[in-house]
Amino acid sequence: MTAINPALSFPREPPLPPIRGILGTETGDSGRNSVTRQSTPFRPSTFNQDPVGTSTDNTGFSSKLTNVEAQRIMSVLVEAQRKVQLVGLLPDVMDRRMATVFSGDTFTAITEIRQLEDKYNALLESNEDDSPNRVSVASELKDTSRQIRQATRSLVRHFLQNPAATSKLRYLKSTKLPSVAKFEQLLQEVKMLVYERLGTTVEEERAKQDQLSIIIAKEQKTSNEVKALREELDKARKERTTDINKKNEIIRRLKEELREIKQQAEETTKRLEARSKQKEDSDIQQFRDRETALKQETTNLKSQLEELVKRNGEEEAQLRKRKFKIESEVENWIHKYDQDMDEKQTELEDITAIYLEEKAQLDELTARHSELRKEYEAIMEERRVEEEKEKEREKELRRQMHAAVRIQAWFRGYRVRRDLLKKRKTNTAKKGAKVKGKGKKK
Repeated sequence: MTAINPALSFPREPPLPPIRGILGTETGDSGRNSVTRQSTPFRPSTFNQDPVGTSTDNTGFSSKLTNVEAQRIMSVLVEAQRKVQLVGLLPDVMDRRMATVFSGDTFTAITEIRQLEDKYNALLESNEDDSPNRVSVASELKDTSRQIRQATRSLVRHFLQNPAATSKLRYLKSTKLPSVAKFEQLLQEVKMLVYERLGTTVEEERAKQDQLSIIIAKEQKTSNEVKALREELDKARKERTTDINKKNEIIRRLKEELREIKQQAEETTKRLEARSKQKEDSDIQQFRDRETALKQETTNLKSQLEELVKRNGEEEAQLRKRKFKIESEVENWIHKYDQDMDEKQTELEDITAIYLEEKAQLDELTARHSELRKEYEAIMEERRVEEEKEKEREKELRRQMHAAVRIQAWFRGYRVRRDLLKKRKTNTAKKGAKVKGKGKKK
């Protein structure tokens, strides 16, 4: 059985679904109210009867529920399930056994319901088309739906009040439609769900809700992971398909190139074979001509070789004589060289002795020269110092003479200025005396 989330609320069914076989069920509020008003009062003994051959006893559910409202809710659900099962067992009009099994009223009611169902389906199909009479069809559809509900309530009430008719209905064993069986299963699940909800405390319900939320979150996470993996798989497949297509294209192009290369190779091989054949024939002819020429040349060279051997033999004899003569001269020159070398060696020894003696004298003179040079450098240094001192004395003397000349010049100038000053004072005194004398005379 499919698990149903207790927290979900089932949507309200339309007043009359367009499915043959379940048109007698009433799921609307108005339908339930009408059934409550027209049906017989609730009696527990009524639910102990099983007119359709299924166990729908309400005592098991009611005994476990302590709340009266919960027991009433379960009783309503059980009653609805029994009615749905009765409607699901209704035979088709085409069944020939129905006229012989049921009485006239029951047969007429079943036939009327089936006719209303056919009419409803026909109106529903015509309402789906874009026809100008959709308003009238919709109104007629509502009237037909109301008639079906009334007929279904009357027929269900008839079967509940007549257990014999219900037994005959069970005897027919009509085949249920898949939609009817699915609806009954759904109603059974709803009943069990409502019973479970009514018998569950708030804490248990909250724990179930939390657990269900965790399961839903895990399922969502798993779904996302599966989706991501599927996307990756699709991407990998696309990439693989693309790679395969590229590789197939490369293989096809390579095969074409290989076929072209083979064709070119075959043509080239044929050309090379033809060219090689021509070349071989030409080479064979050239080889034969060359062989004939070489044989003739070999004959000529052999005759020339014989002449050269003869001529070279004579030249060799002359050269051997010349060689003997040269070797004799070389021996004489070597003997003379040895004598000259002995004389030169004696002369070299004498020269070496003289060199050693003169070298000793040179060393002695060099040592003496070093001493004399040191003395010379000392004397020259003394002379340089004396010359510098003499230059300093002359320089000092010139400076003193220059200073004396300047002093004398200054002194002479001073004396001249002093004499001029005295003379000027004398002249001034004389002029003053003359002026005074003239004044007195006047």
